[in-house]
Parts: sequence; structure tokens; C-alpha cells
Amino acid sequence: MKCKHANGSVKIALAILLGALWLPGPAAAAGKVNAIVVYTKGDVQVKRSGGDAFSALTLNDLLYAGDEVKTGPASQASLATKGGAEVRLNENSTFTMEPGGRVREMLRLRVGQLWTRMLHKMAKLDVRTPSAVCAVRGTEADIEQRSLLTVKVYEGHVDVQNSQGKQSLAAGQMSTVSGAGAAPAAAKKMGASDVGNWQEGMAVSDMQKFLDKLSSESGGEKKLKLKINKNGKSKDVEIKLKKK
Repeated sequence: MKCKHANGSVKIALAILLGALWLPGPAAAAGKVNAIVVYTKGDVQVKRSGGDAFSALTLNDLLYAGDEVKTGPASQASLATKGGAEVRLNENSTFTMEPGGRVREMLRLRVGQLWTRMLHKMAKLDVRTPSAVCAVRGTEADIEQRSLLTVKVYEGHVDVQNSQGKQSLAAGQMSTVSGAGAAPAAAKKMGASDVGNWQEGMAVSDMQKFLDKLSSESGGEKKLKLKINKNGKSKDVEIKLKKK
């Protein structure tokens, strides 16, 4: 009887041990990969979906839906998304990766400044802020949410919309929104003093390496035709996204 009881205890202990060994980590529990980190500078942190604490975010880390990223003073980060966009984040900024739809990827910018660049013509991105939603289409754009939302378009188009109205911005135009209860201001031409260059200091080396890892970790089944810059020259790259 004593031996039988001991044997049962061993089985229970073994089951607990195996359960601990197979318990998924944050990445496994998070689901599908949304993006990969391609550049960091200074204090860049992430709070994983379902977690309650921030930890350091480093080069080559993967991001999943629900992950929250923040940068400290004099800190910046850049990521490449599964849908084919590069997103650069300026200092003192916080955003969350959100589950994307079939057509668009989504980011929620709580506060701060980000810059977008589409790596292929079909890439589309929604940036949601407390003031409005910015629908970015094949575009290079700067979106800053402080007490005022400021949207600048350098290439392509961005639609800025909330419950009070909508403005469609073309290259060389900008708009502001004073809050969710105010309509986006009429589009106006950017002046020389409006053009920003904070994002230009982020040199991403060997983008192809990051895209290869992103494709291997992605749960998608499609090909992306991307245009990247290498050694000052433009290069077309095709990557295949497939299930593992």
C-alpha cells in the first residue's frame, strides 16, 4: 500500500514537471508574429500581451499582437511588419501592436511620434491615436500624438478621420487634430520648417536578414515583393511567407 502511494506521488510529480517543461513562453502564448525589431537606440522596452511588466526590447526580437512598445528620452526604435511596412518610433513614445484585418495592419499610438515607410506598393497600415485614425496607403508619413495630433505626408496618401470628419492628405501636405471631439483641420502645404528629419538617423543594416527571419517565423502563406535600399542602391526582394 505504501509502495502504491509512493508510485502515485511519483506520477503526479512527473506530470507537474512535464507540464512546467512544456509551458509556453510569452512568444508562444502570444500567437502569430506581427513584426521584427530592426533597430534600437537607448532605452526601448516591451510589455508582452497579457503581461504586467516591461522588459528590454532588443534587435531581432519578434513582436506579437497586443505587445506594447515604449521608448525613453533620447531613445528610438524601428520595426518591419509582416505586411511590409517599416515603422520608426521616436523618443518618449508608446504604441501597441493590434490584430490586423485581412487588408490592413494596425498600430495604436498612445503618445509620441512615428514615421512609416511602405516596403511594397500593396502595404496598408492604420495608425490609431486618441484623436483620430490615420489610414496610411503606400506612404512615407510622420504621425505625432502629443496634446495635438500632427500628420505630415512626404509620399503617397494618408486619410485622417474621426467621428467629426475626415481629411485626405497628399504628398507635401499636413493636418492637425486637437482631439477626438474636433474635426481634422483642412489640409495645408508643408513649409520648410515643417519638414522633419529625426527618422533619418536610424541606419538599418542588412534589412534582408530581418525579412528572412520574419518570413520564417510568420504564419502566413504568401509572397511579398519588397523594395529595400542597400549600399545606397534600390533592390527588389521577394520573400515567401509560409507556415512552419
